[in-house]
Amino acid sequence: MGRDKADQQGKAPSFSKRLPSKIIASYFLTSKGVTDQSDGKLPPITAEVADQEDGGEEPDLGAIIRKCDYGLGAGFFSLGYGIAHVPSTFVTMRCGARWWYSSITIAWGVVATCAALIHNRTGLFLQRFFLGITEAGAIPSALHLMSQFYPVQMRTKPFTAVTLANVVSVVFAAPLAAGLMALHGRGGLKGWQWLFIIEGIPSVILGVAMMVFVPSHPLSAWMLTPRERKHLHLTVHQGNRVEAAAATKQLQWKQMITLSVEVLKMPLMWYFSIAAFLWVLCVFSLNSWMAIIIKNMLAGTALQGSTSSGGNSAVNTLHATLLSAIPYFCAAISMWSTAWSSERHKERTLHVGLPCVVGGIVLAFFKELYVVNFVAGFAAIVIAMACAYSGQSVMFAKITELLDTQHAGVGLAIFNAVGAAIGGFSGPWTVGAIVGQVGSFVPAMVYMGMFLLAAGLMLTGWGIYEQVCKRRRARLALPAEDEVVNDVAGSLTGQQQQLELTGKDAGAAAAAGGKV
Repeated sequence: MGRDKADQQGKAPSFSKRLPSKIIASYFLTSKGVTDQSDGKLPPITAEVADQEDGGEEPDLGAIIRKCDYGLGAGFFSLGYGIAHVPSTFVTMRCGARWWYSSITIAWGVVATCAALIHNRTGLFLQRFFLGITEAGAIPSALHLMSQFYPVQMRTKPFTAVTLANVVSVVFAAPLAAGLMALHGRGGLKGWQWLFIIEGIPSVILGVAMMVFVPSHPLSAWMLTPRERKHLHLTVHQGNRVEAAAATKQLQWKQMITLSVEVLKMPLMWYFSIAAFLWVLCVFSLNSWMAIIIKNMLAGTALQGSTSSGGNSAVNTLHATLLSAIPYFCAAISMWSTAWSSERHKERTLHVGLPCVVGGIVLAFFKELYVVNFVAGFAAIVIAMACAYSGQSVMFAKITELLDTQHAGVGLAIFNAVGAAIGGFSGPWTVGAIVGQVGSFVPAMVYMGMFLLAAGLMLTGWGIYEQVCKRRRARLALPAEDEVVNDVAGSLTGQQQQLELTGKDAGAAAAAGGKV
């Protein structure tokens, strides 16, 4: 009874405290394996270093990227990522996340390793496209799994653990990439080839481990007792036994299509998806070009004479590689802090929108800050990244707040696909086109800042509307409660007065009887 009462009050069941150490840890490790090179983070670094390695004997990665538009290559990743989002989530919901999530992790490791075999432009585009396809199901599958283990009111922190793994992985990946480049010449391979081979293999190993340790839903969670499994499964579905029983049945393709249509009919889903599209236009572009932007800043060519390689300085390449980890480290801190604040204040939309407004403004003024000195310009990038990423996990929790557990997986997939497929493809390509045409990163930074600002204004506006409605409901509720209190108090007072009068009458009657 005590446990049920705690659940009714929205508190975590006592055994749920054991879940983060087992389930979230697994997702953190697999997310790091899946996102080491995601969103084009490492290819810019490898391209820069390959410039130093290219002796002209045969086409090298640096030469390949110089001959084509790097932004287009990064866009192909996002195109595959966006296209495969919904189908991959469908397979997760139908076949179970345990097998599908582990399978795409293994597939990602294989495709990432194949990057060592790239020798022409077509190979680069195909590898990036298929890498996006294999990675597409990772985040939706992880978030769908979290939705199976945590009630809607408790999802902010678990979602943060998943998205935080994506950001923190880059902090480790940047110095790791710089170190692996030192293997250049070993076994007749280039440094960038060793980079892709070594970083692809761990994902294959982790994928195999996931098949053994990661459960698909509470009823198959080996770390819980049979009673705890049933209780958690029912708690996640808000005590609705019919819905909980339906969740144990395998979804049919027709049901999945129906769920998708129902999600697409929700106006709020479209509103938040448009905001996500604007967010992606900025963040995916900044992710893809960050190392190159920093290298151009070090070379003094960020304002004019900008190039897609940042020059041929090996020292600048190493420094840019290491410095690119700092924005992601700060983003990880801001993401966790925002999730903590959101859960404490029971508010989500403003926690996402306001930081985006600040980040967009700072990024748009990159030129004015960089003119002061390198540190000020670099600080603008760090602040923009920290603000942009701060509310990512809170946004995911907000989307699931609009949906029930059955629609959560499909809704998150559609939400991600709208931004990634269109914004993720067009954003990096547009930045590359701007830099190639103007020869400066300044217009590109303004472009990214304006889209982040637009996304922030949309979310902030809706957040303010939610707060106004919340306060209006509170004001309307108070008089009603006061009326009830006054009515009850008046009723009690009347009863008390009546009892006093009755007592007086009874006393007078008794006195009269005594006289007689």
